Amino acid sequence: MVKFGNISERWLIIGISLLMVLALAMVAQILANTKERGERLGMLLLDRTLEQQEQRVRLVTRTYMWDLMQESAHIVELDSIDDGGLLKRWLPIMRTRFAIRDIALANEHGDERVLHHVDSIWRFIKTERSANSVVSMAAQWPINLNLIPPLDTCAPQPDPRRSNWFSRALENRQDEPVWSESESPERTRLLHLSIMIHGRSEEDKFQVLRFNIDANDMLANLTQWTPEVSTILLDPKWRPLTYIDTSSIGKAWGKALRDRQADHSTNTFRSTSDHLHWVGRIVPLEFNGTSFYTGVLIGFEGIERWNSEGRIGLWAVLGLLLLLGLMLALIFIQSRSAERRVLRQQRRSNLQARHLAQAIGEREVLDREVHHRVKNNLQVVSSLLNLQAQRVPGEEARMEFMRGKRRIDSMALVHHKLYRQQDLSAVDLGIFMDDLAKAVAAMYAPDSRDVSHSVDTNGVLCDADTSIQLGMILCELLANCHQHAFPYATGGHISITVRERDDGFYILQVKDNGKAFEPDAVLDTHLGLEVVEALADQLDGTLRVISDGGTLVEVTFRCNRHQV
Repeated sequence: MVKFGNISERWLIIGISLLMVLALAMVAQILANTKERGERLGMLLLDRTLEQQEQRVRLVTRTYMWDLMQESAHIVELDSIDDGGLLKRWLPIMRTRFAIRDIALANEHGDERVLHHVDSIWRFIKTERSANSVVSMAAQWPINLNLIPPLDTCAPQPDPRRSNWFSRALENRQDEPVWSESESPERTRLLHLSIMIHGRSEEDKFQVLRFNIDANDMLANLTQWTPEVSTILLDPKWRPLTYIDTSSIGKAWGKALRDRQADHSTNTFRSTSDHLHWVGRIVPLEFNGTSFYTGVLIGFEGIERWNSEGRIGLWAVLGLLLLLGLMLALIFIQSRSAERRVLRQQRRSNLQARHLAQAIGEREVLDREVHHRVKNNLQVVSSLLNLQAQRVPGEEARMEFMRGKRRIDSMALVHHKLYRQQDLSAVDLGIFMDDLAKAVAAMYAPDSRDVSHSVDTNGVLCDADTSIQLGMILCELLANCHQHAFPYATGGHISITVRERDDGFYILQVKDNGKAFEPDAVLDTHLGLEVVEALADQLDGTLRVISDGGTLVEVTFRCNRHQV
């Protein structure tokens, strides 16, 4: 065995040495490939950022498309809607969608209703066209007021049928919102989102609903400008939809757009600005009716910083490997003596465990034997009382002897049911009390055959001493129920429950639906309650009797050990 152990230890040392050499080679290879790793990391980050940017743009644009489709569905449902009804729906939309500059609804005759806001002013314009005239009415009011002033005549508005968004909506055959674009007087990019609304029948007229959306406000939160990652959004002509500042990132974007605007190339490119190196790509985003472009720039300075941190980590790993080798050598020296100490301790623990198990088993047997002997002695006393009762002259005295004998029988029954439990340190009150209830009912047969019972202890476990006293209390209460609660042949039901209170005490309730308790009841009933009260007092508890459609007896007690 010693030789085998020496061979195993030697191979262990060889294996650890080989692992350390392999680990050192891997660290050296990783350090040599740090630059290539930075390139791969940059490409991976570029692809991942482009995917995320595309998802974010599509999610934002879809929210506006959903709003437009929901509003068009409402117009179709109502078939016709007045100015007040339109404003009642359009104002909340524009208050929550700040990028929407105006909402317009036009029909095939050129009639149009437009809600527009600039800065802090709402403006509503209604235009009606006929063969000979064009009448436009307008009203404006502060944006913080809900009152709409009367419409006044204003200059005629342009015909919406000549607008690009109107024709694009008519040309669309997919019954979906269509995108178009224009440039506002303030030189900002306006995106038009329009949809054609069909009437309910072929004879009904059609209408076109439109959102005018400021691209910068809608997409401003989708751009990133950090030293590591920068994103941008472009229109179909590769013009930025959001502002580009004059920082190094802005210069890098400007140079990249100038170099690639001619061919609109979507290949990966590199850009340098202020001695900073970038890698980027611009990809198209197709929408119904138009397209956008999104681009991403990844700064190599951030990647180099990450690589530098990685190299520091690798050198730290190298030092830890060397330290690990030293520690393994020390552990190997101490392992043999530690193993011997562990074996000795394990032998002592196993021996003590066997002794403890044997002692617990012996004590369990002794406890069961004690309860068995107590039960036998009580049965002997009961038999002696039974013989003595036969010699006592007078029926009343003989009945007193028999009542005493019954209580001794109950005590013997409690000990008999107790030592049959599997674990005397944690007696299951549900099983214990159900056995007692059945045994007490058998003592009063055949009168008790029409009396049923139920036991619900909610899984409470109790120590043996408390269980004995609870069993005696239960036997006394059940005896009173069988003797006095059901004087008629109709029978009845006895309910037994045990519940835990918030203050740590428990409540035993024995309730019957028979004859209610009367204060002038027979002496035996009063004596039984006095016995129950004395036993409850030993458990630091109290006794309470309630008569309401039967008799309810509540006994509070303290349990030294329990489990739920």
